[in-house]
Amino acid sequence: MLFPYSDAAIGVPEPPGDFESNYRNLKKIINTAIKNGVALDQLNLIPKTPSEKPPKNLSRDDLLRLLKLIRRIKSRCESLLEPPVPAELERDILAKSPDDRLPWETEALEKIEAWKEALKTMRAEVRIELNQHLKLKFFQDKR
Repeated sequence: MLFPYSDAAIGVPEPPGDFESNYRNLKKIINTAIKNGVALDQLNLIPKTPSEKPPKNLSRDDLLRLLKLIRRIKSRCESLLEPPVPAELERDILAKSPDDRLPWETEALEKIEAWKEALKTMRAEVRIELNQHLKLKFFQDKR
């Protein structure tokens, strides 16, 4: 079963925050409820009814077409999957004060920023492409 993925940057809501912030927020809510003696069922953290539209089941052909699309996207985005500078090196460069950095370190940070921007742009394009493909091909009522 597939659900279309969305992006807040293009005007469609997406799951808020990252896992860590969501986990901390949920943990804080649960701990507060336990301290106040509120039953966890009353918090309504887990919806009791399914969403309005049940997800569509995909056929084998649909899954194969989706897999081909994902492979095409992966091959197109292959160059962006690896950062231009290892994360450890970036962390060490950022730990230095800007005045103490060597010219190549400043250049490395510029490459990292350009890579992050390109990654953000590509991520938005891929989300749009996947959403369009899923809406056009799979989420139509097949009667």
